[in-house]
Amino acid sequence: MAGASTSPGPRAGSTRGDLPVVGHSVNPYLPKSGSWIHSQIAGLERYRPVVVTKRVENLDSFPVDTLYTREELSAPNRLYQRLAKRWGRPYFPFYRDALAKEGAALLHSHFGNWGYEDIELAQDLGIPQVTSFYGADIWRDSQDPEWRARYHRYFAESQLFLVEGNAMRKKVMELGCPSEKVVVQHLGVPLERIGFEPRALASPQDPVRYLVAGRIMEKKGHDMAIRAFGRVHRENPRTHLHLMLIRPERRVEEVLGPLERLIAESGAADAITLHDAMPYQEYLDALRSFHVFLAPSRHAADGDAEGGAPVTIIEMSASGMPVIASSHCDLPEVVVNGETGLVFPEGDEDALVGAMLEFAAEPERWPGFAQAGRAYVEAEYNARTQARRLEEIYDGLLAR
Repeated sequence: MAGASTSPGPRAGSTRGDLPVVGHSVNPYLPKSGSWIHSQIAGLERYRPVVVTKRVENLDSFPVDTLYTREELSAPNRLYQRLAKRWGRPYFPFYRDALAKEGAALLHSHFGNWGYEDIELAQDLGIPQVTSFYGADIWRDSQDPEWRARYHRYFAESQLFLVEGNAMRKKVMELGCPSEKVVVQHLGVPLERIGFEPRALASPQDPVRYLVAGRIMEKKGHDMAIRAFGRVHRENPRTHLHLMLIRPERRVEEVLGPLERLIAESGAADAITLHDAMPYQEYLDALRSFHVFLAPSRHAADGDAEGGAPVTIIEMSASGMPVIASSHCDLPEVVVNGETGLVFPEGDEDALVGAMLEFAAEPERWPGFAQAGRAYVEAEYNARTQARRLEEIYDGLLAR
């Protein structure tokens, strides 16, 4: 199968050929919830991003100048790639060929599981590697003895690790990573795409519309949100709960069924609406329909956690929506308690109910939360600002 390792041509050509190239290894590129990765790639100005990925999703929502995917290889070449990865080096050979062809100066791996496989890719290319951890790749995987052993090599041989906040930084260091190798790099949201509108009731008779959004996963706490809302609605019938859920590709009934049963048992089923996930811009446009965002995140039974914090919280604050969030992981670093929203103890359903009722009773406070939330996001989570900070991290890595 001579020549089968040849990389495909890029998905599109870049006009920034004079800039240093950073390879971004991520799979897939990108799920519907992948706006936070796209912001890191699309926001670069002093570096030219080149994406290598196994498969492509939602490219219309998350365009990128130069992308190489295994999907565009011939059938024999795809087979070669799979066998070479299984029996040879732990990465697809076309990754190496594509990044060598583009002259990559460094490699940015997204998620620890892919980053671990990329160690030898960076070494074979002779370039430094930086990995972004996002949640399950640290919290859940650290429950596995095999992964804990891998971290020993990972932290020794890779150059730098980015985390979303200080709770996650502490967790990574507890697993054995030297403190000088762990850098807090806040994720950013595209503020120019997120309209700001402080929330208000059109009339005192309008219902307070709470929103929950995200993938259907135990760590998101959707079940707690439904139970809490049932209690809130009994005390204040002028309330409504919207669940904007990203359904899995498989086992939909197995995952969604328990939530539907909770809704039926809540006593407030008529005031609960399920929404399917939308393309990113439609999702941003829809936010203005809701008043208060709920983020009751928690540690899952298998150890999974947010990381980090859901980027949805940042988007909500940027849009002018107050947030009620648990004290889970780095959520309190994103939601400033009493200023941009309210933070309640992780897993405390009574406290969540109290916070929801407090917001429903005092809509006159919403504009203050909205102004503070937008200002905080502009200072710490602006995608453009964070892209400049990411470039400075790249500069320092190349200067070593």
